Amino acid sequence: MDQFLFDVNPNPILIYEKGTLQILSANKSFQKKYEYSRDELTSLTIEDIRLADRKEELYKALENNNREPKSVHHQSKNGESFYVNLSSHDFNYEDKEARMVFIHDVTDRVIAENRAKSAFDELNHHVKESPLAMIKWDADFKVIKWSQRSREIMGYTEEQVIGKTPLFFRYKDAEDRAVVEQKIEEIKSAKTDKVVFNTRMLNNEGEVIYLRVHGSALRDEEGELVSVLTFMENITEVMKTKHKYQRLFENANDGFLLLSGEEFIECNKEILNIYGCSTKEEVLGKSLEQFSPDRQPDNQKSKVQARNKVNEALAGHPQVFEWQHQKKDGSLVSTEVSLNKMELGGEKYVQAIVRDLTEQKKAKEKIRRHEEMFHKLFLNAPSAMVMVDSENRVKMTNQSFEKLFGFKEEELLGRDIDAIIVPEGDSEVPRFPGKRFVEGRFFEDVIRYTKGGEAKDILLAAIPVILDGEPIAGFGIYIDMTERKENERKLQQSVKEKQVLLEEIHHRVKNNLAIISGFLQLQAFEIEDTKTKEVLSDSQLRIQSIAIVHEMLYQSDDFADISFETYVKRLIKTVEQTLPLDYQHIDIEISAPDVALDINQAIPCAILINELVTNAYKHAFKGRKTGKIWISLEQNADLINLEVRDDGVGLPDDFNISDQNSIGMNLIQTLTQQLDGNLSVDSKDGSSFKVCFQKTNRNEEHQLAEIAEEE
Repeated sequence: MDQFLFDVNPNPILIYEKGTLQILSANKSFQKKYEYSRDELTSLTIEDIRLADRKEELYKALENNNREPKSVHHQSKNGESFYVNLSSHDFNYEDKEARMVFIHDVTDRVIAENRAKSAFDELNHHVKESPLAMIKWDADFKVIKWSQRSREIMGYTEEQVIGKTPLFFRYKDAEDRAVVEQKIEEIKSAKTDKVVFNTRMLNNEGEVIYLRVHGSALRDEEGELVSVLTFMENITEVMKTKHKYQRLFENANDGFLLLSGEEFIECNKEILNIYGCSTKEEVLGKSLEQFSPDRQPDNQKSKVQARNKVNEALAGHPQVFEWQHQKKDGSLVSTEVSLNKMELGGEKYVQAIVRDLTEQKKAKEKIRRHEEMFHKLFLNAPSAMVMVDSENRVKMTNQSFEKLFGFKEEELLGRDIDAIIVPEGDSEVPRFPGKRFVEGRFFEDVIRYTKGGEAKDILLAAIPVILDGEPIAGFGIYIDMTERKENERKLQQSVKEKQVLLEEIHHRVKNNLAIISGFLQLQAFEIEDTKTKEVLSDSQLRIQSIAIVHEMLYQSDDFADISFETYVKRLIKTVEQTLPLDYQHIDIEISAPDVALDINQAIPCAILINELVTNAYKHAFKGRKTGKIWISLEQNADLINLEVRDDGVGLPDDFNISDQNSIGMNLIQTLTQQLDGNLSVDSKDGSSFKVCFQKTNRNEEHQLAEIAEEE
């Protein structure tokens, strides 16, 4: 190359030795671009003008016979970096094997290319990572691009869908398919270049997915369709949530309204119930004042108040107020209304929550009446009553409390009731809110003092009020038992005196009977006639059977009942001692467990047993030296069964007790009638007499004493 052309070339040119890479020469454009003088250049190699980390690229660019331009990264003496294209060829320079390198600055182009590449990579990244599925269609609506997100949402690979139209895919129903066909036709016919719609499709696994589709068309200069780009958003979860909240909205216990201005544009089922309407069409398009009476209970015009409330809500001031609505049939209903501003799609709305207060007001009125009734009952109760808090401090007393103890309510409010009326040292009654107190109500006989210091016998009933497992209050009911206690003491004294008197009476009766029995025995000693002696002996036994009853009564703590097992044993012992020795070889077995009779039945039953036993002694064992008598007295509920039987000779075949005229047999029948019983006789294997009678209650005197004790 001519030296002149070499020097004036506007692009940098350098010559370097192939073996050493030593720069042999460079033109003025190179010196200016790289900021080296001619002398400095001759001490450099071509590696010195290349970035240190890019030397491999330099060697490739300077390969032998490489005349194709290669882009590399160079730097000037002052560190400025720039991109250049290199082209080189062999060149003989002063008899040295060298290469001539032509350098073109391509920094602006490389920067632009890098920016374009970066933007393209960024776009690809966003498309790949976008939550939206991207699908590109040709003019015939066949898939030509299918993003990774499309595969994830729809479940189809790119190979499965390339060349397929939207009708290849499956839809939830014919309506969804028809929407897609309509949007395709709108784009094909150039009616629009942009579409946005929702549809439901089935993915490759057959699951329903909800999609929001955004489509845009690209047309050429003649307006012909070139391609269509669609982005699909998977809104399945959003729609499920929407449907869930739609159901909540529709089935909420409160009424929901959406107002645009003063007009209803949406409502739920409860609003229909509150307004007495059947369909939403009867509500939507109307206003609050149309479902309100002319005036509210405060006599304010409904129209004016409704407008003010809505305007305040639109201004950002939430409104909560009671409102009287008018149903479709004209009846009135009390409600609580809450108004709040909402913004949807840039538009302002008012959300109204309407709660029917009918049942609530009824409940409040019921509570108010119950409270009033309780208050009146408490204040006018005939018994003294006090209400205390959880610290046993008085909250309220009634008139009877003041009458009983002499304290006015204002004297006691806030004070511990036990510190005022309980005697010192009284620890018997549990204090509120002690464990025993809160476990349930209790009743105690206690002593309490009046304001004047008078001691009163009191029946105290304490009743805790438990809320959520914790005592919050308690009631004390004080019943004055002073007079009753005094009457009880008098009655107990009277009963004690009567017990002493009854004991003395039974003792004297027994003694008198013993005297009579003694007279009969003395009389028998003076008479020689055997029959007369026997009659006197029988009479003596009868008297002794009665005497034993009275003896047992005055020796007993209970004057009402006599244990008959003990009585029969004593009676038999007396019989054995009274009868002649000839009768004492007879064995007697007694069974009368847990049988007790009062005096009205004990005496006839005693005489009856005496008659039956003595009769068996005298007549059952004639001609025999031994024998046995069984005496059985059993109680089944209130029925008493008495049986006296023997293993003796028995009774004659034609025996009929009604035909017997003896004193003994007549006495047996009479005593049975006195007991209101039934008598039966059996002569099989000896003789058997059975008497069955109903046990009577205790005598009247004892009943009265029991009633007095219970009271």
